[in-house]
Amino acid sequence: MDSPFRFLGNGPADEQPSAQPKSSASPPMDGEADDFEAAHDAVDFSSMNQKPQASAPGMQDSAPYEAPALASGDSTSGGHADDDHATPEDRHNRQEGKVSQGREALQQLLNRTGAEEPHTNAVVEPDERMPLGSIQEDAPGFEVSSGRSESTSVRQNFGTNNGVAIGVQFQNIINGMRTVELRDDWVDQQLAVYVPPKNEKDAADKLRAEHVVVLLGESGAGRQPTGLRLLRGLDEELTFKRFHREPKDPFSLADLTGQQKVGWLLDLRAEGDTVSGGLGFSFQDTTALKTAMSYLVVLASPEVWEPISNGGGDVAVTLEAPEATDVLLAHLRAAQCRMPEKWAVDSRIAQAITGKLPGKVKRWSDAIMAEEGRSVVATATAATNEQIAREFNERVERVIEAMADWRNQLRTWHIEHPDSDHRNFLLAAASMDRTPVDLIYRASESLANTLGEKPKPRPGQQGPGIIELTYMIGAELTADGTVMLPSDGYAEAVVEYFLMDRAHLVDRFTEWTATQAAKLKGSLGTQLADRVAVWVIRHTQKSRSVNVLKSVAGQWSNSKILQRHARDLLSVAAVDSEIGRLVRDGILVWARDDEAPESLLITLAGVCQQVSQVYPKEALLRLGELAASDKSAVTAAVGEAFNAMWDRPGQRHSVRKVLRTWARSSTGSLRRSSSHAFLYLASRVEENGAPSLLFAGNDYESDLPWIVQSWRTTLEYDPAPDTAVDAFKVWMEGAASVPNTRDAVFSILARAVHDAPEDNSAVRFLGLNRLATHWEPSEPRKPLTDRARFRDSLIDWVRAADPANPGTGSSVPKP
Repeated sequence: MDSPFRFLGNGPADEQPSAQPKSSASPPMDGEADDFEAAHDAVDFSSMNQKPQASAPGMQDSAPYEAPALASGDSTSGGHADDDHATPEDRHNRQEGKVSQGREALQQLLNRTGAEEPHTNAVVEPDERMPLGSIQEDAPGFEVSSGRSESTSVRQNFGTNNGVAIGVQFQNIINGMRTVELRDDWVDQQLAVYVPPKNEKDAADKLRAEHVVVLLGESGAGRQPTGLRLLRGLDEELTFKRFHREPKDPFSLADLTGQQKVGWLLDLRAEGDTVSGGLGFSFQDTTALKTAMSYLVVLASPEVWEPISNGGGDVAVTLEAPEATDVLLAHLRAAQCRMPEKWAVDSRIAQAITGKLPGKVKRWSDAIMAEEGRSVVATATAATNEQIAREFNERVERVIEAMADWRNQLRTWHIEHPDSDHRNFLLAAASMDRTPVDLIYRASESLANTLGEKPKPRPGQQGPGIIELTYMIGAELTADGTVMLPSDGYAEAVVEYFLMDRAHLVDRFTEWTATQAAKLKGSLGTQLADRVAVWVIRHTQKSRSVNVLKSVAGQWSNSKILQRHARDLLSVAAVDSEIGRLVRDGILVWARDDEAPESLLITLAGVCQQVSQVYPKEALLRLGELAASDKSAVTAAVGEAFNAMWDRPGQRHSVRKVLRTWARSSTGSLRRSSSHAFLYLASRVEENGAPSLLFAGNDYESDLPWIVQSWRTTLEYDPAPDTAVDAFKVWMEGAASVPNTRDAVFSILARAVHDAPEDNSAVRFLGLNRLATHWEPSEPRKPLTDRARFRDSLIDWVRAADPANPGTGSSVPKP
């Protein structure tokens, strides 16, 4: 062709086929600790479009490959036979169909952490238990709350989404972590490519006999699909329900006996999952389950099961993985691979997958299908057997490189290309994949400046141009002027290589990504942010470090356009099954950092508000630390989060119970969190103007000691924080305007001043006077107003209640 922009076909068929013909998945990289226990769980982390054949860094040129002819409508191939004859409109439309793949990668990442689409009217029985976890102190878990899940099935158009999709999908994760009924079609999808473990019969016999079985295995062992298959194999028309118990959350078989003919899945696969007490002891008597004609399958790792297994008898089965070749063939055939046997028997692939768990083998299947879907250049003459063999050999090598994150290829390329122009153009092209090349060219120059590089004097016409740079990184230019990198997953591999190889430049790089996302027009900016979000979470999973995550969240928090992305990025990471525990611990550390930027602290409050839906106890602790901030914008965000938790039906009672426990704790951080949370809740008012905490039904008597103690702590503040001033004003307004409220308010404040083992009543009395003056300032030269008299009546009441006052009880001041 005359144009230097070499166009290769990129139509809808370029979507990477997965193990299931109707879904799309690309190869996650080896070493990922994810439970890919069914085709539905496969995650497209790279989610890149199919690239033309090109010389990747360190890769030899490939001979042309002639793809087998396809029947009309076949979409399993990656290319179009008539791409060279396609009209510009055809090519544009096919390219437009691919801009959403970065978001699809993010959606699939969210799906992996539990975002199955719940049933619109999913039954949430037994009553929904909020999962807990705290690294600080054992405390009673949240009690069950009743009601139905309000979740609905959500399908998002990622091609036109403007940054909201990640938040919508986060809610799907939350729904997936609650007790939900599993739809039959979802179960069918999980079992679409099921290869049974070698000891499936042993597990099935235990479940049928005892109505309980514990399936043990590492991530990727196939515990969930095996559990579903065992339940379905009972042929008893069971309703399937999955539920979680997070750290420190109690569990008893009695929780499951209120319904008939249910197949329960207790999911303890996520990092840090466990239950309080001895789960094994509860399995000694399964009569209640048998009476209810129900069954329980527990999914756990050996490390989780061992400390809670005492008394459980012989109910556990460690799954024995099926032959890896059988798993690979099953996935390839289900994905309509053109030559599954040829791939499976290749000695290099067979050796690489030997002994691997089904989840790891699934990734190899994804990599193979992505390679089969790559665009190819049709030749005028039929390829010879030698050419076909050589091409297949090169495809196998590319699959192996992809499974190794292209690490060897990239290392060789960087050694051979020390030039700043080349390196920064490669990194910019990877970060801004499928962005117009002229934008990438300018962005690569800004990247060099951001990284502090000073380019050497450039030769003619100010250095290498777009075509030269694209060639030097082994990429191609399409007819519409976008850069096509050498292979699927290559863009993520480039960024991952930089993050690992240039740790000291991570902050500058993330600053640059935030700048680019903010500068790019239309959906390009949000596409870049979504793509980076996927990579950052993947990097956190691989590195087991939250440094890059914090850097990206910090930079994005400082951008108005990306603030929501920052919140949702951290929220997704905080509930991820692999890194959730690590990230939540990191958030606690950041919340306590006095030097943390205000924008990041505001983001953390928003994260806690979202995460509180499934980790309310941990969210409360972190919000309590954030509430100590002297920055008004931070405390406002904290108040919004507290109010959101309070407004959730079924969670209010649980919040109060935990805060009461923390108020009595010997751990200072818990008492502090309880105190800060109290002030926000004390500022809430009912429709009639009364403080909400005084109208809590049956909770009031239980709350009273906590309320008194919290006001006691508040009165010792000097100076009083704004939250204390606001809460005191609410209580005084309620006492002055709502009938039958004054005595309760005055009595609580009097007890807060005087009822304490330590003798700080004088300090608290002064604090009360200061707060009262905030509510109604003293003006000695003016006549007393009704509000001033009411203020003084409070002071007289509290003074009269002093046990050291001889007149105690003789006269109670009346307004």
